[in-house]
Amino acid sequence: MTSEYMNTYDASLDDEFGEKSVSVLLDGEESELIFIDHPSTEMSVENCLSTYEPHACLVVYSVVARGSFIRAGELLSYLVREQFTADRTVVLVGNKADLARARQVTTNEGKALATTKESKFIETSSGIQHNVDELLVGILKQIRLKENREKKQAKKVGKQEPKPSKLASSRTHISLSIARELLQKICINDISKSKSCENLHVL
Repeated sequence: MTSEYMNTYDASLDDEFGEKSVSVLLDGEESELIFIDHPSTEMSVENCLSTYEPHACLVVYSVVARGSFIRAGELLSYLVREQFTADRTVVLVGNKADLARARQVTTNEGKALATTKESKFIETSSGIQHNVDELLVGILKQIRLKENREKKQAKKVGKQEPKPSKLASSRTHISLSIARELLQKICINDISKSKSCENLHVL
């Protein structure tokens, strides 16, 4: 969690409560990320989520230990079932990416799991500080994007639907509406192709 890049730095360390914090500067605004790291022997994932109500979850596995990858899949399935992924950030993290010769889990397997479990994906190496900064900034970006989306949705709910005009029932208007819907579907499909599970800067 220490870093030399992207204006991040280790702010505090509290081993007693399993909480660590780091300050991250993103788009000119500084935020403090607090990581809650309880071993599953001390506190279950269910209890951790209900106790802390986190904005995001990082599910970390080791690319050199397939067992940890299987466990990560189980945790992601739980988060999907509990609908945590619907409005919260979940990032699947494959750590120890520098240990290429001992690798048991491929990058493509990690991506595939993340995609099927509505999560983002990144591989890191805490040992050589590979992608650690990108992960920290990406978590914050995802949290902000989801919060902004929720605010926009809340505004939409507050607005009343306008009354249909006389034009709305005409054939021309109906044809235009169908054309617009088709165009939107095409555009949405193109956009979704560009939104990779590895891009932590888009939803």
